[in-house]
Amino acid sequence: MDLLTAFPYWGIIIVIAVNAVIVSRMTIHISEQPEEDEDGNEGGQ
Repeated sequence: MDLLTAFPYWGIIIVIAVNAVIVSRMTIHISEQPEEDEDGNEGGQ
């Protein structure tokens, strides 16, 4: 497999690896109660 053929595959692998690092460093908080938005309304529209 030459360089130009392999490039998209390596690119996808690099994007997956970078995404995994970013997600692993994120702080994810899941609450039982819906949070209020800026207008004081609970979720929805």
